[in-house]
Amino acid sequence: MKKRSYPVTNIGSVSLLMTFIVLCLVIFATLALSGALGEYQYSRKIADYNSDYYEASNTAMETFREIDRLLHDAYGTSPERYGSILEEKLSGLEGVTADFTGTEPTLSYQVPVNDTQNLNVILTISLSPAADEGYLKITAWQKVPATEWNGDESVDLITF
Repeated sequence: MKKRSYPVTNIGSVSLLMTFIVLCLVIFATLALSGALGEYQYSRKIADYNSDYYEASNTAMETFREIDRLLHDAYGTSPERYGSILEEKLSGLEGVTADFTGTEPTLSYQVPVNDTQNLNVILTISLSPAADEGYLKITAWQKVPATEWNGDESVDLITF
């Protein structure tokens, strides 16, 4: 009598292969979804930060415009007494610090961007403005930390 030969492949190996393929597809889909969600949250955070920065920049520009208008009015009133009129008019601005001690007077103010950063603006006033130069020159327009960093945050790793 002849021995029967069975086929090499059987139903179990096909089912195992299909299960492995489906499992791989589910894992790759989960990884893709997780990556997309992480990128969405990151882009949302960047968009919020940019929005906060541009709002602070607009507020700083409005203050700049108000200062420029005051300087224009002071120079138009009396170009001879321009320096003394400036000190009077600029003292009434809230949040603006004027320094008339140096050779070129400066103004500085800060606008909050968010909880951790401020927009620091420093302006130099021209005491003899030319027609094409204007009354102000922007010396600094930069983001600075809202609080001072204290580097002494030691942690005891080994306690006895």
